[in-house]
Amino acid sequence: MSSRKIQQQNNKERIAIVAEGGGQRGIFTAGVLDAFQQHQFQPFNLAIGVSSGAQNLLSYWLGEQGYARRAIQELTTRPGFFVPYRWLMARSVVDLDNYFAQVESHPEFRLPLEQFDPMVQRKPLVFVATSKRSGQPVYLEPTAETVMEHLKASSAVPFLYQKSVVIGDDELFDGGVADPVPVKRAYAMGARRIVVIRTLPGRKIGSGWRERLQLALRKQKLNPQLAQLLENHEHSFDSATDFICDPPSDATVLEISPPEPLHSQTFGSSSEELIHDYELGLAVGQKTIAKVKHWIDIQSAQ
Repeated sequence: MSSRKIQQQNNKERIAIVAEGGGQRGIFTAGVLDAFQQHQFQPFNLAIGVSSGAQNLLSYWLGEQGYARRAIQELTTRPGFFVPYRWLMARSVVDLDNYFAQVESHPEFRLPLEQFDPMVQRKPLVFVATSKRSGQPVYLEPTAETVMEHLKASSAVPFLYQKSVVIGDDELFDGGVADPVPVKRAYAMGARRIVVIRTLPGRKIGSGWRERLQLALRKQKLNPQLAQLLENHEHSFDSATDFICDPPSDATVLEISPPEPLHSQTFGSSSEELIHDYELGLAVGQKTIAKVKHWIDIQSAQ
């Protein structure tokens, strides 16, 4: 048994933070987490993220305030990152390859991973991906050596990114398809206090994937795999929403979400839209810290 699994068994009480994806809308989450870092607020010992939520949690776990904002605001708005007409040439609409080449090699975007492995032994960080073979969620626990590959797998949007991300013997893609809000995974890993950051306001159903899969299914009417992906996604999203609204008796969930629809889209947002949503996230995060602290204190006293 690995040391990480032993730790998960011995450390049953966890305070988890879960981050939904949403492409460029993840800049709202970046604002929330930057507010937390401004106040040195890091009470969590488990983090689970999907796609852009995974990237946000990685920079939060490493204490890199401002990193996720810069990555979204600078790298995803560069010419060539999002080019819709490439769909007509059966090429990737979203250029994840160049994005991750910049993240791994450019001095401004390289992350300090020297202490990553001992850190995640103490505080697990989980990225969610989807198995192409089964359509089910795959929960990746990265090391310093695999973190970028795992992050790419969690972010590889099907239909928009044409290549495969192969890990082990399976092809993986964006975790938002199979488990868009992985609160139940946090519970399964021992968390009984869970903070979840959403990129849609309130209890609104839909991460964008429902509409995207429905559109793809209309274009490929007889594709049983797409139909199964849509069914799995809807079931997972509805199940997560039910869990958030009515958690088990031994658990509590606190949701942080935008008070209004974000200006940014999944991709193709303007710099002004991204700045607006980041500042909104920053304000929400600053207002939420006292609430989260109070909530944690109350739960600890019970």
